[in-house]
Amino acid sequence: VKTIFTLPPTQSPRPSVYAFSLPKAGSVLLDSILRALSERVGMTYVSLMEETFKIGLAERDVPSAASKIFLDNGYCFGGFRAFPKTFDIPNLSTRRSILLVRDPRDMVVSHYYSMRSSHPDPGKGLTTSRQSLPRRDQALAMSVDEYALDMADYYARQLDRYAAALEKHRGNFTLFRYEDIIFNKRQWIADICDAFGWDVSAWRIGRIAKKNDIVPRSEDEEKHIRQVSPGDGMRKLQPETIEKLNVMFARQF
Repeated sequence: VKTIFTLPPTQSPRPSVYAFSLPKAGSVLLDSILRALSERVGMTYVSLMEETFKIGLAERDVPSAASKIFLDNGYCFGGFRAFPKTFDIPNLSTRRSILLVRDPRDMVVSHYYSMRSSHPDPGKGLTTSRQSLPRRDQALAMSVDEYALDMADYYARQLDRYAAALEKHRGNFTLFRYEDIIFNKRQWIADICDAFGWDVSAWRIGRIAKKNDIVPRSEDEEKHIRQVSPGDGMRKLQPETIEKLNVMFARQF
């Protein structure tokens, strides 16, 4: 039996918490903020999906035994860019979670530019996760409108899975929208702390907000943070593409 991940130790008695998002919904920003907050409150931050990505293990191949790492106390489990399909989170109904979402029309456009220019390749320790390479080839061969329509079904399915999780665990989830938080990070970080029951000083929240408040002056397709302003889907896509996406994402609006 091959060990693919070992849970790091924790000294904190605090209840564990969870943070979920989607690709290109601000997930990297959320990850950075939670790492800083977790350190401040003495919790251990763990991103299982980042660790499996590093070794090249596809999400669909993460074993069901992964559910054993989700201990009741001491951890901030983040880095989820999809609701897990192959393993359970057994204490999700008794622990607090947050979910960061974004206009799916903006996510599909951002995904296109990310795959063309800045998205890292998965690791090579295991060979099941080579999905980003075909996606990069597709992005290079397609127009932004073609790619957006091609990716729309993926995002619709992920949003549906999150909707089901929210319905099941509604009392324990706090929902954040990218459009509401991207230019007000100080308040967002304070709201995250409230959602998790963490006591962090206003001064420290301000420091973390300032460090993560990266707003490019102009769009740069080669950078991971290409641009941050909401509405990029409406700016980049043709009207007929937007109409089709509106139908595909009708349940999510």
